[in-house]
Amino acid sequence: MHKVKHFLSDYISGENLLESASFILLLIIMAFPAIDYLLRNILSIPVLSSAWDELLLLGGLGLAVLHRFSDNQHQPAAAVNHAMLVFFLLGIAMVVMDLSTFSVNVEGFRAIYEYILFFYVGFYLAGKYPQTRTLLSVAMVVGGLIALYGIYQYIVGAPMPGRWVDAGEAVHTRAYSIVGSPNLLGSHMALLAPIGMGLFMSTKNKLNKVFWAVLTVIILTCLVLTLSRGAWLAFVGALGIMGIFYDKRILVVGLITVILAGIFVPTVKNRMAYLFSAEYMEKSAQSGRISRWLAAYDQMRTDPLFGVGMGHFGGAVAKRTYNSISVDNYYMGMLAETGLLGLGLFLYLIFIVLKKGFDAWKSLKAPEKRYLAAGILAGLLAIALHNGVENIFESPYLNSYFWTMSGLLVALSRSETDRGEPYEE
Repeated sequence: MHKVKHFLSDYISGENLLESASFILLLIIMAFPAIDYLLRNILSIPVLSSAWDELLLLGGLGLAVLHRFSDNQHQPAAAVNHAMLVFFLLGIAMVVMDLSTFSVNVEGFRAIYEYILFFYVGFYLAGKYPQTRTLLSVAMVVGGLIALYGIYQYIVGAPMPGRWVDAGEAVHTRAYSIVGSPNLLGSHMALLAPIGMGLFMSTKNKLNKVFWAVLTVIILTCLVLTLSRGAWLAFVGALGIMGIFYDKRILVVGLITVILAGIFVPTVKNRMAYLFSAEYMEKSAQSGRISRWLAAYDQMRTDPLFGVGMGHFGGAVAKRTYNSISVDNYYMGMLAETGLLGLGLFLYLIFIVLKKGFDAWKSLKAPEKRYLAAGILAGLLAIALHNGVENIFESPYLNSYFWTMSGLLVALSRSETDRGEPYEE
């Protein structure tokens, strides 16, 4: 612990103002959900409460520019920049294609594109491996506190809207914590649980191992109690993919966990069984997810290449402006709004970023770094998969987390050139 304190004192000092400011800003991003809740629901400061995340992004981009020109050796792979550039050029073109709805187009553009820029904030502001580890530790602690509150809600039976479960399900409550949505909370926990595993595996200190093990169990417990089937499946799918590419033992652990959860947690078994029942399929096709996905597909057919326009269908902007339905599938919503071209370029961008994260993991030699990188990559995969059944990227803090952590992961490859002694807790 004294090494961590020494590390923090080194970064938060006047010796290197740029590095100190960068570290502090990244710390704020890692505490995003707690700060956002504090500003929006408790302090309610005019302007700042609603615009603080945009100010955070602008500050991060400003620091990223300074890093970019102060160290030309640290740049993202050309493939990332090219994919990012093409996707942004398409978005700008779509904004001006129909000037009669210009304001809606701009708002739709902001909703899709704004938080993607956090990738560059994470990449350029990332320091050496110890800094990245500290940042992820902060995200885990904040997430652990959020998880504890969610578990408490479930235990005391906190009230919830009836729309969160079907009438045929015997569910008294779901954990939603300060996030306000069990599905968003589930995605948050699915992102952090693999990172907790990575922190556990990458430390040799027994006391720290116990701490990360307990915190990860708390986060996994909260994940279960959100009763979010999409988050469950995304988490299992992410572990499965990592098991195939990284360590087959992960597949075995994941399979055992799923079996035990199905046996000893009746709610999990019942929720998953109902998902594949004829009753659920019928309701979903009539007024649920399947019907909404088909509606998004029908919207895309009006203009297959460019869609109906950003902010015009399926998302939060469209709901505010046109009282549109929520598609409950970020990719299908994007398909309706930006067409095959927009969705294709967006999926390509995500693929390239995750591929470069995977390449960064392969480039690492130290086992502790590889464990942590694998945890980040698995968490990012969980978010990407969960977007297939929820609008996860419409959550500012989860969107910011995804792209910032993507940047931190890709930047980990730089740690192979770090000088100095290896970091140990």
